[in-house]
Amino acid sequence: MSSDSAPLQGIVTLADHRYFPGLMLLYRSVQEALTAPVVCFDAGLTEEQRALASRRCPQLRILPIPDFSSLDRIKRISAAEAPRQKQDKRAWPIWICPLLIAAAPFRRVFWLDCDVVVLRNLDLLFALLDNGPVFTPENFAPEVTPNKPELYELLPIARSFDPREPRVNSGVSGWDLIRDKDTLDAYGFAVESAFEDARIHDAISWREQGALIWAIQKTGMEHRVQQTTVWNRCVIHTPLRERPVPWNDDFLASARKAVPDANLIHWNGNRVPWAQ
Repeated sequence: MSSDSAPLQGIVTLADHRYFPGLMLLYRSVQEALTAPVVCFDAGLTEEQRALASRRCPQLRILPIPDFSSLDRIKRISAAEAPRQKQDKRAWPIWICPLLIAAAPFRRVFWLDCDVVVLRNLDLLFALLDNGPVFTPENFAPEVTPNKPELYELLPIARSFDPREPRVNSGVSGWDLIRDKDTLDAYGFAVESAFEDARIHDAISWREQGALIWAIQKTGMEHRVQQTTVWNRCVIHTPLRERPVPWNDDFLASARKAVPDANLIHWNGNRVPWAQ
């Protein structure tokens, strides 16, 4: 997509073959909320899945992951994390989130993990971007979100800040790629640094999520963290945890009825709806 033809704003995500149903659900939820273009970077979709998406999703573009200079190193080092993961779970796609945001073909970008579902008010979410980047609080496990103190010795920050705050969830974040370049560059720098120094890698909390926290602290963007969970509500804090709705064509309508007080819900690694 050339810069002349690129939409001003859109959604960016990442999916492999296991999360294709989530991609389809995310796409549908976005279109019902705002009819916004969606770009999905391909971390291992099948040919059949790509063909199906092409037929059914006119506002969806599936793009290859750019050939970042550090990609092979990130893949190689991340492979060592594999034994701690679920079967067929790979760590490297999680780490490269800031690099994919920077490669988005939009100026105003919301990154949404593909286990996020938009229930309503996507236009209001984009409106929050008018005054600065948008970050959302962690509400799945905030107690383990802060980075280790060693990180700030290895990557010092030359301003006063609370190293235990903010506690953000990287599954939903919003950016103007020109205005917010300093913070996005810091996000990417922390990730790149993690794969150049094992001590930094070990000191960053929750992989790239800790890198985002460091970038927010580095650039003084704590005030851009939303003070409500309505824009990224973990499913464990909704009625869907105890009373999941059927995974069928009525899923979105049922979820909206079940969760009237949140705009986006996030499975955060909990059992995804298409596997229930």
